Amino acid sequence: MNKMNADIVRFVQGRIQQLFHSKAALAQLRRGIGKEPGELPNLLGFVLPSEELTSWHEGEDMAEKAIYTALTLYAFHQQGSDCCMSAGLDDEDKSISSRNSFGHAVRRLVRQQGNEEAVLRRFNKVLSAKDLTELAIHARALLGMLRKEKISLDYPSFAIDLYWFQQSATRRSTLLKWGKDYYMNQREDDAS
Repeated sequence: MNKMNADIVRFVQGRIQQLFHSKAALAQLRRGIGKEPGELPNLLGFVLPSEELTSWHEGEDMAEKAIYTALTLYAFHQQGSDCCMSAGLDDEDKSISSRNSFGHAVRRLVRQQGNEEAVLRRFNKVLSAKDLTELAIHARALLGMLRKEKISLDYPSFAIDLYWFQQSATRRSTLLKWGKDYYMNQREDDAS
């Protein structure tokens, strides 16, 4: 894992552990979905680290947007749930975190709900998003469905994916990763 990815994971892991029990902070963060960092200045203290980003020179804006988007979506996903809706928060989770990727979580949703057409329609909207703001707006619908079914998501890894999604050279590979995670799990469903 490169330094940028490691720093994003470390920061998101720590921040989610701080936010998990704060209903007031989570409520404030939910208001930031689909907005740019800085549009709601009261959210900056939740999503911008004081020291963690200082080693990032290139890509710092994209890292901040990825963290902001992941944390605002986490706040929405966490709403009303007593158990943490984020996987990937400790070392034990790292070995299974690929099973909690965005694509895999959406496939689990299909398994539990049985309504593949509705889920796939929303998933395709996320995959066809032109920018991070549009992606967040479309992902919100899926996360609401995941929340209802109590399906967690690896938010530290999701934040990394959101970072790479913003870069034209790696956007396609990020979307392909989500698609592979979704469809490979479909093959497992078909085999059973």
